[in-house]
Amino acid sequence: MCIDLFADGNDFSMETIEKNRNLYYQKQAAEQISNEVSQTLALLTSALNIHLNIGQNMMMNSSSLFMSLETSLFESVSNKFIQQIGNSHIHLPSNFNSNAMNNQTISLRVCCLWFHIK
Repeated sequence: MCIDLFADGNDFSMETIEKNRNLYYQKQAAEQISNEVSQTLALLTSALNIHLNIGQNMMMNSSSLFMSLETSLFESVSNKFIQQIGNSHIHLPSNFNSNAMNNQTISLRVCCLWFHIK
């Protein structure tokens, strides 16, 4: 790999190169983890969605993940309030617009992830 990639302008000191090299690889690892988490959540949602009937929901809450999955008719998401852990929540407006039909079944997934770096 080219040493210029890790230099900071004209600063080719070993400290700068080491610091920037570490940042570069940390960003690559974070992007890979983010992609794998997205894929895992998509697969989990797909598998759980099969077992949910209209109006049912499922929640997972652990020290590193909160996930809520709900199947409902599109007409019922207008003015919807989704309470998460703590004081966080999501409120869909009453004028929520989409190209979905009112009697169309939809799934709402809310996810929050926490990473504990030691």
